[in-house]
Amino acid sequence: TALARAILDKLDRGIVLLDSKGRVVDSNALAHRVLVHGNGLMVRNDRLAFADGDIDGRFEQLLKSNGKPRGKTDGKVDGKANGKARVLVTPVATPDGEAQHVAYLAVIYAPADQRDITTEVLLEIYGLTRAQADVARQLYAGLSVEETATQLQLSLNTVRTHLKQIFSKCEVQSQAELMHTLALGPQHF
Repeated sequence: TALARAILDKLDRGIVLLDSKGRVVDSNALAHRVLVHGNGLMVRNDRLAFADGDIDGRFEQLLKSNGKPRGKTDGKVDGKANGKARVLVTPVATPDGEAQHVAYLAVIYAPADQRDITTEVLLEIYGLTRAQADVARQLYAGLSVEETATQLQLSLNTVRTHLKQIFSKCEVQSQAELMHTLALGPQHF
C-alpha cells in the first residue's frame, strides 16, 4: 500500500523483500540506492547477490534450506557488503496455511560513517521538536555534544537542554542508550 511504502521509505535502513528463490519482490528507497550502486550488494538475474563469495554461499544455503535452521547460526545470513554496510537476511514467518509471497527480509544497515536518521522520523515517531531533531541527527551521525553545538551554532547549554528533553521523549537515560534506541527504532508506538 502507499502508506506502507511511505513508512518504509522514511526508515534509515534499507529494506528488501525477497521471495523463496531470493528474487527481489520490493525494496524501499534506501535499499534501492544501495542495490543500484552495487557496493558489495546487488541484484543479479533478479536475485539478491553478494560480491563476497562466502556471504553469497551462505545466502544460497539459506535459500536451499527454505529458511529452516539446522544449527544455532542457520536460518539467517549476517555479513558485511563490501566490508561496509551490514546486511541481515532472515526468513519471514507466516501463519500456517497462508500463502507466502515474501519469504525473506533483508535489512541493510549503513556503515557508521554514513549513519543518518530523517528529521521526519524524529518528529513523527519520537515526537521531537525540529530543534531537538537537529541535535539528535548530529549526535546520531557521530558528532560529540560540543561538535553539535558548533555545527548548529548553539551554545553548549542549549544543546544539553535539548538533549535532556530528547532523553525524556525517547525514554532513555544516556546518550549511548539514545543512540541504541535510534539505531534499533522505538520499542513501542
